[in-house]
Amino acid sequence: MNTHIILTNGRSGSNHLANTLNLHPHIVNYGEVLGEWTLPYKLHDRFGFGGFTMAGYLDYVYSSKTFFYAAQCYSAYSHLRKRQPLRFKSWHQVKTIGIKDFLIKFRERNVESFLQENDDLLVINLYRENALRRYLSLLFMEQTGVVVATNEDSSTPKKIRVPLENLVETLDRYQNETRDQLAFVGRLPANRVLNLRYEDYFASDESKAAYTEQLLTFLGVEPVPLQSSHQKILSTPLEYLVENYLELNACLQRTEHSRYL
Repeated sequence: MNTHIILTNGRSGSNHLANTLNLHPHIVNYGEVLGEWTLPYKLHDRFGFGGFTMAGYLDYVYSSKTFFYAAQCYSAYSHLRKRQPLRFKSWHQVKTIGIKDFLIKFRERNVESFLQENDDLLVINLYRENALRRYLSLLFMEQTGVVVATNEDSSTPKKIRVPLENLVETLDRYQNETRDQLAFVGRLPANRVLNLRYEDYFASDESKAAYTEQLLTFLGVEPVPLQSSHQKILSTPLEYLVENYLELNACLQRTEHSRYL
């Protein structure tokens, strides 16, 4: 069985991408497993679930049938509660198993070597260049509690207010995270990596379909049409989205982030 990871950083479309991949009958992506808020990591941290080392824990996640079926049952229960269609898969049906997680989490857990030394691990390098939109997505999540939006969701606020104190420093940090992510992935063997820029993927329905087909081929499964119910949370022009847009504009003028306005 093949293995993969969606390697990313926060608010870069990874929930949408993982959800899309999980629509394929031969793909399972567990989502995040290194965040302290996730159930598998909580069990590992408290009880040594999957082994007492981080590398052992990740190996277990990728290879354990017990974990696989526990995750399938948990997913089925979650879908039933939300009255959504079930997507229960069998181990023999699946051709590639993966996770999605942040490069910064691999560094916090001191397990970058897992990405470097696993020669069979395919890496979907998902990154978002527009640091301002990425930050606005975080603000929206904090204000509404909505992590992902679906076709039925109508809770998008008319406008959000952007705190300007330390804004440039925050965007600089986001920019450096992206550059660091690209540099790290650039040191991996090219045949193991597929680079996917958020702005290209979400440019249109046609671009999503084309890049999804490319992703499925990269993962070694049959390309079939897939369409996630997850949607971009913020696609409104900034002047209609940001309450203090004029102040924001003035704050970012003469910085490298002015191109995002």
